[in-house]
Amino acid sequence: MKERTWRRVSLIAFAWSILFFFAVIGLPFFKAPQSESFWGPTVPYKGGNETLSGYYIPPVDAQKKITITILYFSKASLDITVFATGEGSIAPQGPPLLQERPSGTSFSTEVESTQSQAYGVYIVSYNRTEFLLTVASEWSPFYGLRTFFAPAVAFVVAAGVATYYFTLAARREEVFEKPLTEARGGLGSGKAALLRDGRTLEVSPEHVGVCRGRDQY
Repeated sequence: MKERTWRRVSLIAFAWSILFFFAVIGLPFFKAPQSESFWGPTVPYKGGNETLSGYYIPPVDAQKKITITILYFSKASLDITVFATGEGSIAPQGPPLLQERPSGTSFSTEVESTQSQAYGVYIVSYNRTEFLLTVASEWSPFYGLRTFFAPAVAFVVAAGVATYYFTLAARREEVFEKPLTEARGGLGSGKAALLRDGRTLEVSPEHVGVCRGRDQY
């Protein structure tokens, strides 16, 4: 494949890398009402009747409502904690936003986010009960793209280097091919070339490739 073809390919790759880079940076800032549901517990009961389940809420803007709804559990069999956490983590950071043990078999409440960050939910379940947790708030459906920031930067750099290299290579190729193209064009147009022994080599324009030579006096 010629360098000029590789230059076009690298330019396309570079354009896609720029688009991907800005998508990784920009799309996570787009937020809309979202909800997710989970059947629990996430960790099955083994030897005992108690287990802990953890759930991650993607980054939510400050002063936004987070709705927690839990259904289908045994009466007074859950302890619920909602807390701030780091992105991609479910380790509590700071005081909890909610600590509750519902007395019935269903539960729904709202908490307000204190900062623009991710949040987590811990549910300790007893008596081998099961439950359905639904979390609703406003977060970005593209929040996972942030994990691709480093690959996006690497993609831009690699595509940029490839574009620079193949652009230079294509220019060298053009410089090398230009005299050959001009030489072929000159002979094919009926011009004469002077040979070392004093004769000229002529090419018939009507029959390219049919040559005749004559002496020079």
